[in-house]
Parts: sequence; structure tokens; C-alpha cells
Amino acid sequence: MDERQKGIVLVVCLAVLVGLVVMVEARGSERVRHSMVEDIAALGAETAARPAPSWNLKTLSGQELSLEDLRGKVVFLNFWASWCPPCREEMPSMERLARKYEGRDLVMVAISQDEDMNAMQTFLSSVMPDGKLTMRIPLDPPGATGRNYGTEKLPETYIIDRDGQIVARFVNKYDWDREEVDRFIERLLR
Repeated sequence: MDERQKGIVLVVCLAVLVGLVVMVEARGSERVRHSMVEDIAALGAETAARPAPSWNLKTLSGQELSLEDLRGKVVFLNFWASWCPPCREEMPSMERLARKYEGRDLVMVAISQDEDMNAMQTFLSSVMPDGKLTMRIPLDPPGATGRNYGTEKLPETYIIDRDGQIVARFVNKYDWDREEVDRFIERLLR
């Protein structure tokens, strides 16, 4: 075999190898997507696959916070209000989840639609055992951000992946202490 033939054989072998790698990765990605859909179904949530609408709001502390600021992280985005009984019931498990994943790439954001800031702060201080919030609380009393997401009622939660895609939607209150939640979040954090 001359040098030219050896070169052709080498190119063909490399092309076959690249094709095999692409095929294996595609199957692996498909398995991950399938597992994600199974996780979402086990959680009783809706599967969503669309870009998350951007937003820019001020937090309780007066700082600007936007979805773009959180790019590259998994975002837990909840819409709530202190006058909403299911929201009040859900908030303690959300804060426990935020504390469990503190320091990791999960950012818990709870956008408040409260107009009465005193009532909201009184409620939050009653929920937080040490008076410290781990979640970020942006304010949107008119509820425009929730409407952009398609929120139908409070509370409603959207899970956004590192690429800014909504992967799941939870309508109504939810128990965020469930074991299945941890499996789902861990898969997103990988």
C-alpha cells in the first residue's frame, strides 16, 4: 500500500470514527431528554420546551435582577403573592429547597405580585425561620412578567435550564420537599 492509499484509509477511518461518536452522543442526548420528560411526568408538571421570556425587575433590596443575569444557571422561577393562600402554603418548602441548593447553580427566584409591601414583608418574615431569605424576591405588582410566561393562576413555577429554555411548568402549589424534585434538579445541574 503506497502513502496515498494509506492516507485515504486514514481519512475513511477518521470519518467512520467521527460518525460513531456523533451517533453515540445523539443517543445519549435522546436518553437524557427522555429521562427528563419522565422526571417531569413523575412530578406532575407540564413539559415545556420554549425560550423563557426575558425580564428585568427590582428586588426587595432594590437591586436590579434580570433573567440574563442568571444565564448559565438553572432558574426556579415562581410567581406568587402573599394574599394567595396556596402561595403561602408553598413558600416554606420553596425556601427549604433554596437553602438545600445554596451555593450551587440553582437560583430560586420568587416574583411577587404584591402591591402591599408591608403585608408581603410581614408574611415573609413569618415564614423564614431566621429572618433571612435565600430566594431572590423581585417585585412585579402589575403581574406583567407572569402574563408574558402564560401564568394562569398563582402560584405558578417555571424551571429554566442553563440555556434559558423553560423545561417544566408547575401550576398551583407544590411540595418542593419531594424526593423526585431533587432527582430532577440534580439532572438539570449536571
